[in-house]
Amino acid sequence: MRRSASQARAHPVGHVNVTPMIDVVMVLIIFYLIVGRLVLERSGRVDLPATRVGETMPDESDPVIVSVAADGSVHVDGVLVDRATLVDLIALRAAEGRRVRVRGDREAAYGSIRPIIDACRDAGVRSIELATERSP
Repeated sequence: MRRSASQARAHPVGHVNVTPMIDVVMVLIIFYLIVGRLVLERSGRVDLPATRVGETMPDESDPVIVSVAADGSVHVDGVLVDRATLVDLIALRAAEGRRVRVRGDREAAYGSIRPIIDACRDAGVRSIELATERSP
């Protein structure tokens, strides 16, 4: 009851190589992680002020991003929030060990950014990063 060599070749056993598919999936995951991060930082339509001084902070962890738009609206991690819940939300997010980065629009008055800094202080945040763009 042995099969002959010609019968064995007539019905080969199929093998699917999934390595290229895994490579594509990994590239897509990395792409969505990077794009998602960029979208998160861009939410709130904030044009950062330009400066010639300051230092570039290493992006070692995922900071809490508080954006203040030119109209004074506040977004925390891309979500529009009111000032009444700001302290609680910052305290909750910063308790996870995340840093706080304040992104204030260049057209926003300091009076609209100062309450954000006060809310961070009230939430127990010890270090606040103020985001700017390097001027040419």
